[in-house]
Amino acid sequence: MTRRGRVQAGLGLLLALAPRVSSAQVGVSGTATASLFVHQVDVGYGVEESTGLVFGAEGAVAWRSRLVLALRAGGGSLSTQAMGAENRKVGEIGVRASIAAARWLALLGGATSRVYSTAIARQRWTTVDLGAEARLDFATIPVRAVLRGGVLPVVSVHGLPGPDVALCGAAGLEYRGGPVTGAAFYELERYDFPDAGAGRRLEQVSRLSFRVTVQRSARRVTSGERR
Repeated sequence: MTRRGRVQAGLGLLLALAPRVSSAQVGVSGTATASLFVHQVDVGYGVEESTGLVFGAEGAVAWRSRLVLALRAGGGSLSTQAMGAENRKVGEIGVRASIAAARWLALLGGATSRVYSTAIARQRWTTVDLGAEARLDFATIPVRAVLRGGVLPVVSVHGLPGPDVALCGAAGLEYRGGPVTGAAFYELERYDFPDAGAGRRLEQVSRLSFRVTVQRSARRVTSGERR
């Protein structure tokens, strides 16, 4: 093929792809969350438990409902009845990416920074998680079951060594009515730290979360698209 022929073929290919690119759908959503947050620590002398309500918000952008990028933040106060322990505040901010691998399966990746603080001390956690989410639609009602599981290959905790094992998971139900989706989830994080000579440290975070999401879709229009 001559150079002129290659140029013409390339232009034809671009023109053929242009309508598909210009018809890409972009969606935005906002989410409000309320969670019963339970933090448990066992260093060999029994379980120290702190509980409280944590409130948060999340904003997300989706491309063709396949790739979703989300930013979330939240915080609250935790109280404890354990002797010698103090009530604390918890705050976190995180990002997450989700890409649809199939109609019922999405691959997930994210990072979170979480801080536990008292009047005299702060402990920062930085984690990176990788996992997958399975979604099962019910045929007769607008309800979807969601199962999520993953690992945390990167966990950095101020003042502690990295854990030997770090896992996360969630299960829940979503109900969608038009642009509004309501959901209830049980979420779990588990961290098993190495034995530093004074006993093995086990730490767990669980949440019962309620979410309300409002979605809005918009068509992205390019200069080459006909109106």
